[in-house]
Amino acid sequence: MIRSRTNEIYFPIFLLFTICFLEGANAAFTNSRISRTVDALNYCSSSTRPLGNTALNSHNLTQALVQKCNSPADAMVLLTQAKELREQASMLQEQLQIEKEARIQKQQAKVDGLIDSLLFHGIKSNGQDNDETSELLQTEEQVAQLLISKRLDYDTVNQMFDRIVELSNRPQSIDSCSPLLSLLLDAACKVDCIEREDNPNRRWSGRVERDLRKKLFALGYGIRIEDVEREKRAARSINGERDLY
Repeated sequence: MIRSRTNEIYFPIFLLFTICFLEGANAAFTNSRISRTVDALNYCSSSTRPLGNTALNSHNLTQALVQKCNSPADAMVLLTQAKELREQASMLQEQLQIEKEARIQKQQAKVDGLIDSLLFHGIKSNGQDNDETSELLQTEEQVAQLLISKRLDYDTVNQMFDRIVELSNRPQSIDSCSPLLSLLLDAACKVDCIEREDNPNRRWSGRVERDLRKKLFALGYGIRIEDVEREKRAARSINGERDLY
């Protein structure tokens, strides 16, 4: 699965590199006296194509490929191939983006369903005409029991946490958080307090409530814990240090 996703990421990069290579070959003809291809080749020779952190300069490619093309026909073939590859790369990138959005939507729907089944247990009518209704929340004990019986782990509860924050449409903090977040954290605390050997849910780390409280505290100051940890790991990688967790 990791190799497949890696190929999906790097294949369009390979196509773009090939495009730059072929356009560089076209740029080699800017120094010749072929009037029919001057405009196209000038465009190629004046362009610099970025690829990640590396810039491919077509002028440098011109010097390397100047001996490989000997006719206007060769130039036009390469120009056509470059155009086709560019279109293929663009189509592939669009397809990958569509598939990525579909996976995100599928995962969000799964998490939404889990939130509904874990935190809510019914609908109550607020008026005689039944036009106004409200959803009834589970108790802390009920949610804690569901966390155990459904064998949820930190990653799943963390996804629920992030989704509730996203749907709340307002800043969250320790002092002012969504009732759903408060219920989820209190229930997680109850499960954390169970001795590990007495907890039927072996996937439970025992530190879920603590880690999510820390995350909620950071959100109150506009800080995302994931971004901080990512920067730390990047710094350790640059310095050659091993990750401790």
